[in-house]
Amino acid sequence: MRTSVGCINAVWLCGLLALLFAAHVPAQSTAWKPERVTEIIVGTAPGAAPDKTARLIQRLWQTRGLYEGPVTVVNKPGGGNLIAWSYLNQHAGNGHYQMIGNFNVLISRAIGLSPYAHSDYTWIAMLFDEFFALSVRADSPMINGRDLTTRLLKDAGSVVIGVSTSIGGANHLSAALALQRAGIDPRRVKFVAFKGSAESVTALLGGHVDAVSTAVSTVVPHVRSGQLRAVAVSAPQRLGGALAAVPTWNEQGINGTMTNFRAVIAPRGADPAAVKFWEARYAELAALDEWKKDLEANLWAWNFLNAAKTVAAVTEYAGEVDGLVSTLGLRKAP
Repeated sequence: MRTSVGCINAVWLCGLLALLFAAHVPAQSTAWKPERVTEIIVGTAPGAAPDKTARLIQRLWQTRGLYEGPVTVVNKPGGGNLIAWSYLNQHAGNGHYQMIGNFNVLISRAIGLSPYAHSDYTWIAMLFDEFFALSVRADSPMINGRDLTTRLLKDAGSVVIGVSTSIGGANHLSAALALQRAGIDPRRVKFVAFKGSAESVTALLGGHVDAVSTAVSTVVPHVRSGQLRAVAVSAPQRLGGALAAVPTWNEQGINGTMTNFRAVIAPRGADPAAVKFWEARYAELAALDEWKKDLEANLWAWNFLNAAKTVAAVTEYAGEVDGLVSTLGLRKAP
């Protein structure tokens, strides 16, 4: 059988055109997936609020089938989270590392303790907001926040307040803000820093400090047991549960409202595909009834935001924190 030259040329031309077309079509990017153990880094010792969050995420991912790969929680306490932030950014561009971030990311930069700005991380999602409680032992003569501020107005050194994880951290800044607005110079108050909130509460129970400023979730079990009494919370309105009877700073005539956030950050330069992967996992987590119930039990306010909205919110927070740190005179000299 003979084949015409025209048919041969047509076949050859079609093949050539197919090759040229394929060469100019962008290759489809492969969806990112973890290839080994994922680390959720925490900048505090076990037991503190960020650590509780990380372990809840780990448990729900695995028990609810949201993510079946291996996940481990890695505690890197010390240096006001600086050790953890440095460890995180040692893995720049690696999607297998993430960290539970909060206001301390912004505060430490504003104070001058951290070389990392909020733009030096990759933000994955906002999880929730929480507030701060100032607490004393149940047998303390200080019944409310006004009792505490009245004593400090007479003698700023008469009350020792435990905070974590450093002077200038979120727990310290929350108390300092309320005290300053009550007319007290917070720089004259005796603040003692501990590696984690659990350690500061232990010091309070042991009588080594007179009060502690912590995330509300830290003191809830001790208030329920009758060991501690919260004298004020930094929420805009009263909280529920075990702290339903605790007045806000505002109720006591002091503008001490201050919110914290809990977000997830990855190392700088993380693959956008990795961000999308984890963002989806956290969106699924935030929709779980079990997650919402746990937030309610810890008096955490649900506030899920995707990566883009998280970046916008954190950028706004950074400006506010910078102004607050300047007002309180906490900025370190260069």
